[in-house]
Amino acid sequence: MKIVGIIAEYNPFHRGHQFHIEKARALTGADAVIVVMSGDYVQRGMPAIMPKHLRAQMALACGADVVLELPVCYATGSAEYFATGAVSLLDSLGCVDYLCFGSECGNLDVLQKIADILCQEPEHYKLLLQKYLKDGNAFPAARKLALSEYWNGNGLSTQISNEEFAEILDSPNNILGIEYLKALSSLNSSIKPVTITREGAGYHDQTLDIPFSSASAIRQGLQKHEPDSRLSVNVEQAPDIDFILQALPENCHRIFKENYHKCFPVFVDDFSLLLKAKLLTETKESLTKYLDLTPEIANRIITHRNDFLSFSQFCDFIKTKNMTYSRISRCLIHILLGICKCNVPDRAADSRCGYARLLGFRRESSEIFSIIKKQSTIPLITKLPRADENGSGESISSDEIYFHMLRKDIFASDLYESVVTDKYHISFKNEYQKQIVRI
Repeated sequence: MKIVGIIAEYNPFHRGHQFHIEKARALTGADAVIVVMSGDYVQRGMPAIMPKHLRAQMALACGADVVLELPVCYATGSAEYFATGAVSLLDSLGCVDYLCFGSECGNLDVLQKIADILCQEPEHYKLLLQKYLKDGNAFPAARKLALSEYWNGNGLSTQISNEEFAEILDSPNNILGIEYLKALSSLNSSIKPVTITREGAGYHDQTLDIPFSSASAIRQGLQKHEPDSRLSVNVEQAPDIDFILQALPENCHRIFKENYHKCFPVFVDDFSLLLKAKLLTETKESLTKYLDLTPEIANRIITHRNDFLSFSQFCDFIKTKNMTYSRISRCLIHILLGICKCNVPDRAADSRCGYARLLGFRRESSEIFSIIKKQSTIPLITKLPRADENGSGESISSDEIYFHMLRKDIFASDLYESVVTDKYHISFKNEYQKQIVRI
């Protein structure tokens, strides 16, 4: 059986995601599609717009065979940690033949060459990087400048123009694709990479009236139509959602309509009071234990803590030229969820996901589990009580770091559920009560 892996957030699932699944299957000739998906929080340091089981259900309804959850420590990490966690999960299953990802440029050869430079770190490139960092550039900007100069200075610019190269390094899906390729190389994985050119709206495009609207445009549309009242709203009474449905595959319409204003949308500012309460318990010293927190960021948080009005406002308030909104948002979500530097290896390159947690599957594809059971080097978690009992459990690696990762997953999702139940006045279900999605 040929299997293609996809790494995604589906925040939310839309027509472009369905196209990706279909194209991945067609390009690779795969018999099955395994998706590694972020859980209730995403890489920009935000809660997902919809609960993870709902997003998994949409993916399964539109062609995915199995959906696995990316642990929250990776899902909310930098692009490098996100990619390494997800790629290592797919690699450890022992049965995935291809990794198919979208990119703006669609040129796998160029993306691979950039990934090789970053993996091998030639001496000239390292010197250039150090130079641009000393000039006061944030790491992403310094890396981009160093790569561009190295690329031009080593005769690689004959393949693509300087303008095209700069555009590649400015495009989010290209950047993530490069991180996937780096992870495959560092893991010495046998998985073959395949890229497809992203079609339709750009990553940050806010237009909803084109064939493939971006997830960003859908989230923006939902937020614009969010009522001020926090009272529960029946879907019949909720604002008209036809403007959103046109961006979703037809197989998702029923799922969307049945759950709209019953358990989603969820926005980052729904977590504001929780974050403010958490920040009031912290000091400059205690903040530096959290993932991505530097003394400089910790100092800014404490200095401006009294100016906190909301999660999003505080991100805007404390960001600087060298600290982007997304970087600050990731820091704040790590503080809120209690994700510390000790919860992940010091270097992304040293990191491997220690378990695969099942969110959902198609019944007709259940034979995949026999293959995973036979070939995987990590446990497949299907029932949390077995995996989480007694501190290590029979279904999870005894390595302490993986046990703590799983505990963070449980806490993070329970916190998300708490916000959902408060906002929409529904019954609380903890992680142990939630069922795997089967369609």
